[in-house]
Amino acid sequence: MKKAIILFSGGSHFFYGLLTLYLPFYKIEFVRYGFDAFRELIGAAQLIFGLSLLIGLYFHKLRLLSSLFLSVLMGGALGTRIYIGDGFLESAPALFYLTINLFIFISAKKFKK
Repeated sequence: MKKAIILFSGGSHFFYGLLTLYLPFYKIEFVRYGFDAFRELIGAAQLIFGLSLLIGLYFHKLRLLSSLFLSVLMGGALGTRIYIGDGFLESAPALFYLTINLFIFISAKKFKK
């Protein structure tokens, strides 16, 4: 099950990072968030750490590091959603991904290699 969660999270973040970089919709969303100047950086970070999480299936330290950074990104996303006044439904994906990335991080931290 943990492998499926890692595949889901890593794949989702990789895909979302691509969407953030290339879809016009996300340019508008990042203006709404107040992070329009950081869209490329955030999208690239999600793409890189999502891919790193997938590779982390085979490299424990990379899984630990990428899940930590994705948790930080999703914590920031959740905080931003709350700050701009989004409701629960709009904020739920950030909370969901924060939770699963923290689960991956804690699980990886307990499993020391």
